[in-house]
Amino acid sequence: MTIHSRPRILSSLSSLLIAAATVAFVQPASGLPLLDKVLPHKTPRPQAPAAELDETATLPPEKAKRIAKHTELGDTFFKRRDYTNALIEYEAVVKQDKDNFKAHYMLGKVLMAMSDYEEALSEFQNVVRIRSTSSDAHYMTAEALRMLGRHEEAISEYENSLRVNTKYAPAHAYLAECYRMKGEYRVATREAKEAIKLEPNLVVPYLVLAKCYSETRLPDLSIDNYKKAVGLDPKDPVTRTQFGVALGHMKKWSESENELRKAVEADPNYAPGHVGLSWILAKRDKLEEALEQARLAVSLAPNDADTHSGLAWVYSQIGDHNSSVMQYRLALRIDPKNPKLHKALGLALSDRGDIDGAIAELLHTTKLMPHDYESELALKDLMQKRSQR
Repeated sequence: MTIHSRPRILSSLSSLLIAAATVAFVQPASGLPLLDKVLPHKTPRPQAPAAELDETATLPPEKAKRIAKHTELGDTFFKRRDYTNALIEYEAVVKQDKDNFKAHYMLGKVLMAMSDYEEALSEFQNVVRIRSTSSDAHYMTAEALRMLGRHEEAISEYENSLRVNTKYAPAHAYLAECYRMKGEYRVATREAKEAIKLEPNLVVPYLVLAKCYSETRLPDLSIDNYKKAVGLDPKDPVTRTQFGVALGHMKKWSESENELRKAVEADPNYAPGHVGLSWILAKRDKLEEALEQARLAVSLAPNDADTHSGLAWVYSQIGDHNSSVMQYRLALRIDPKNPKLHKALGLALSDRGDIDGAIAELLHTTKLMPHDYESELALKDLMQKRSQR
């Protein structure tokens, strides 16, 4: 899909005021959400000097003036989080100057903010093509790949970024996150600590360490690193959401709800915060408020699979299995290759009494996740029920 033929489905998202982030939020039979990804904390500014991004110097004066105007408008809209109009302005630049480094870079950032990671990846790959020696171009390509769950490819691009700039702390931090997602906790811990050494006030590596310690059953160290992350930026909803959900996994229900309420107070338009709050409210049997929060999350981020899966789980908790199945299907339309969503849909279909549909989804899940014990057990149980009909 070319940049000029991109569907304007994004026009319905002009009120989407969330950062370039998403939470991998799906529900296994236990009902606990799996916040697998560390969210991009703050998208870094281009490392290149401002002069390097000024590509109008060699253009005819009138053309340069038009490009500068569109770029300035795009920057203004982006700062206001008016992503639809920012998209239009940067596309106008590319239409006049197809290899404009900054326009492609900013288009990628806009699309990341709108959770359109496939299109963002395409833009950042253009940036790498235009300027392969840019550390930031490789870094943002890696970010898009990471958000798509393509961790091996992301690792390669983070390493390319670090070859150009070995001391770029965010690249070390998210390289650590990719290794964490692969279960390589020792390497992840090493990279996170390197990021902290280079930039002690960077939040992300503390989040990665917190998750590594949690997953290796060191809860005290995990909480300590979450507190360090929150302390660096107490008003950041991303960090508080991560901490709040982690506390919930530790069954610290009251503390969890407190952190998640602080997250949505810090930024009422931050959809993952509402998803997390809806989860903890449901866990505490506050189902009416949980449903309200989950619906609000979907209204803030209608093009995000995570908000739909969060709402699906809340519906399952109140016994509305038809609505739960519908929301999981909507999530899969957005993220059709997500095995955990297929698993969640299979379990929801089972709860609805659709044995054949559940078996079909879980068979697909076992192909995507051949070592998932829970899916195998559920599938075996459903096969037995079908044979007894």
